[in-house]
Amino acid sequence: MATTKLNIGLAETPAEIAAVKSIFLEYLEFIEDFLCQPLDFQGTEAEFSTFPAVYDFLLLAKIDAQPVAACGVKNFKPGISELKRLYARPEGRGHNLGERLTVAAMEESRRRGYQDMYLDTDPGLTHANRIYEKLGFTDIPRYYENPMGCSRYMKISL
Repeated sequence: MATTKLNIGLAETPAEIAAVKSIFLEYLEFIEDFLCQPLDFQGTEAEFSTFPAVYDFLLLAKIDAQPVAACGVKNFKPGISELKRLYARPEGRGHNLGERLTVAAMEESRRRGYQDMYLDTDPGLTHANRIYEKLGFTDIPRYYENPMGCSRYMKISL
């Protein structure tokens, strides 16, 4: 039986950045279908027209050199990073990539001098919520204007 080669790292080359953008666009389609609401209030048009300008760094997961999952981290405010757009394509699921990418994002954020990491999620995304809780994220008050009343806001000290 062939072994699977898994790699998670910073997306730095033009091809890696393009792969992350593609995964993020798939995520947007998935989450907007799930929520039955567009995420335009998050400034997605500007985000993708200047991609990856709004991110401090991007992480890309590959299985056998094929991009299958990604996340981005923004500088929310001094000392606080924000985890965004964590998503695994169907062919990347079953490899614990959500947790692995979150841990890698936390480690890289810590390495870059952040003290805390924020994120927001939907309570209905039970798998994602379990990952964040397992890693030690805790609920916090809403930290940005969001017209969706059901979002869950979380933080962890790095």
